[in-house]
Amino acid sequence: MATTLLPETAQKVLTQETLRSAAKQSQRCLTTPVRLRRAIKKYLKEQEEPHMKRKVLRLSESFSQIKDVNSQLVTATSQQLVEDPLQSVDQSQRWKIKSSYGDIGLTYRDDETIAYVASRMPAVFSACHRVLKEVRRRLPEFSPARVLDFGAGTGSAFWALREVWPHSLEKVNLVEPSQSMQRAGQKLIQGQKDLPLIHSYDSIQSLTKSIKKSDREHDLVIASYVLGEIPSLKDRITVVRQLWDLTRDVLVLIEPGTPQGSNIISQMRSHILWMEKRKCRKSKDGADETTKDLVTQKNGAFIVAPCSHDGQCPLEKAEKYCHFVQRLERTSIQRTFKRSKGGQPLRGFEDEKFSFIAVRRGQRPQEPWPLDGLKFDTLKEQQAKRSPEDLEIDLEELNASQQADLIPFEEPDPVNYDSDVMESDVADENDEEEEDERGHADLGGGWGRIIYMPVRRGKQVTMDVCRSTKRDGSEGQLQRVVVTKSKNPALHQQARKSIWGDLWPF
Repeated sequence: MATTLLPETAQKVLTQETLRSAAKQSQRCLTTPVRLRRAIKKYLKEQEEPHMKRKVLRLSESFSQIKDVNSQLVTATSQQLVEDPLQSVDQSQRWKIKSSYGDIGLTYRDDETIAYVASRMPAVFSACHRVLKEVRRRLPEFSPARVLDFGAGTGSAFWALREVWPHSLEKVNLVEPSQSMQRAGQKLIQGQKDLPLIHSYDSIQSLTKSIKKSDREHDLVIASYVLGEIPSLKDRITVVRQLWDLTRDVLVLIEPGTPQGSNIISQMRSHILWMEKRKCRKSKDGADETTKDLVTQKNGAFIVAPCSHDGQCPLEKAEKYCHFVQRLERTSIQRTFKRSKGGQPLRGFEDEKFSFIAVRRGQRPQEPWPLDGLKFDTLKEQQAKRSPEDLEIDLEELNASQQADLIPFEEPDPVNYDSDVMESDVADENDEEEEDERGHADLGGGWGRIIYMPVRRGKQVTMDVCRSTKRDGSEGQLQRVVVTKSKNPALHQQARKSIWGDLWPF
């Protein structure tokens, strides 16, 4: 039991149930929406391409080659560009790239596009859906109307946007240099209802030339699984600077959950924060004393997720990499064309690992930390407060509850999966996922992020948490948190239900 010493307005928020609801950010096994599954099946049926398994295998090998290129980048050069980008970028075209990212990275032709739709699109959708859903929970007032999807591919992020914000989207600009990818994305959305206004471009330069300067800012800009396909670190930084200039509110970057993908996200995170801090210092130096506070509020940037601070990433010193996982139920198309390692039967699900950041313009809100003023009873104190009536045991009720908890063993069906069920369109459009929205985590520094899966040993839970060490969120550290049932039964119960990627209150 926990007693609070905070005002009455805060007591309604900081209950055990709302803390648990606010901390829950991870999702269980995600099922690809029926609309998307049908669109993929229809698209692949129209193509009728032979040797699909071989094409999927070649695409996987191409991704492996990209990982090798990223791992061969010189560490010293990467560090120099992040710490002082202008020193190395001044010699190149900072705001323009002559070749589109598809030309200097992985070129998607028709064969690669078809293989991508069959094998990778549902997994990329699941990662985008997981990230965007957390952005919606952390920013409940945020409803993007104008969106830019850079490296749109076949539209995985667009499909996730429609699932997370189905009613607020008004205009979506897609940037994709591959004509094959553009054609596939257009075919996949044919026949869909209530689509926003969509424009496709082959580069950022063509987008900026085609629209007015007043219309270039977007409420949300997302770049998913694209920066890793740009071998040059200078070009990556140039692209991110361009995307940030086109962002009015929130920028989301998503990469594969590999050491290379996490390194890319960490570099771009450092560069954006460095760039905005530099801009704030220049604005303050040229502003009057009376307008300095106003300049500080308008400028700047802070991390919405996954970090609770804007300092140096503590995982870099720990020689670990920040990534998360989303379990996805494989569709029948994926099970048909994908192969398992070692010749084992293909599982009915796959775990998509990803790294991401969500950056918002402005200053981080100064919020009270969730456990401020809370006093938790120990197990002995809880037992001392029990009345004699609470210690009485109703054997009939106990036996009934134990029988209800028993789950009979059922042999799993190796053929039929929930993802193959073809519900009606009405059910798919109207049935919304039930969520526990009783509380949401604010953007202050009081919420840490659980890195990797918690370890449960008896009545003790051990977690690695990336947290802010200062109230303003300017610095952070990786801390090992141990919660025992004897010292804090309330938080121990929450820790046992927490998993990798959830938040943890301080």
